[in-house]
Amino acid sequence: MGGKGGGNKKGSSGGGSTLALGLGIALLASAGMATAVGNAASSGAATVAAGGSPGTGSGSLVGSANSTAAETRIVGQGVRLSAKVTDDSADCVTSSYGQVQDFFRRTPCTALHRAFFELRDQKSDAAVVSVAWVEMPDESSARALNQLMDTTGTGNVTELSRERSKYRTVRYTGDSYASRQDGQVVINAQAEPVARRWTGVDLSSIATTAAQ
Repeated sequence: MGGKGGGNKKGSSGGGSTLALGLGIALLASAGMATAVGNAASSGAATVAAGGSPGTGSGSLVGSANSTAAETRIVGQGVRLSAKVTDDSADCVTSSYGQVQDFFRRTPCTALHRAFFELRDQKSDAAVVSVAWVEMPDESSARALNQLMDTTGTGNVTELSRERSKYRTVRYTGDSYASRQDGQVVINAQAEPVARRWTGVDLSSIATTAAQ
């Protein structure tokens, strides 16, 4: 996306490699202060930690604890989580697009953790949620990144669903978008229904919850 927009409102990145889980299970996968906001338990959700660039180091401010906490918050809203994919990287340039990518070329990030969640409503219709946690060298660069992401049409960190799931063609409109800066970390979340049939919890609320 790029704020409430980023290729189209908030996203028109490229594709990527596909992960597939057998037996028909769909593949998928916080940090605390400026915020922009555009019933079932999590039983049996498939979880995949996708390998990519060298992962975040042990001293990183972002990592699996963030996506685990986001998962807990999302499920706490009464949403059924059917699958989850996560990815760690230290290269934000290759995992972004648009003006956001240009920003990372000038000001490299320190670490990146991304997650993709597949949700199901009571009719088993799906919605997808993509979240990124970006650690920057300092609060000033984090603030600049957050402001850029919140500007329509500027690009974004590439949504993990576009690289590692069967939902690579799902277009993020930015209608359900939230972002937040917490010190050196910028959090960005987007949610989209699949085929527009979603009847579950409001997706703007889900995005806001994921970015908390």
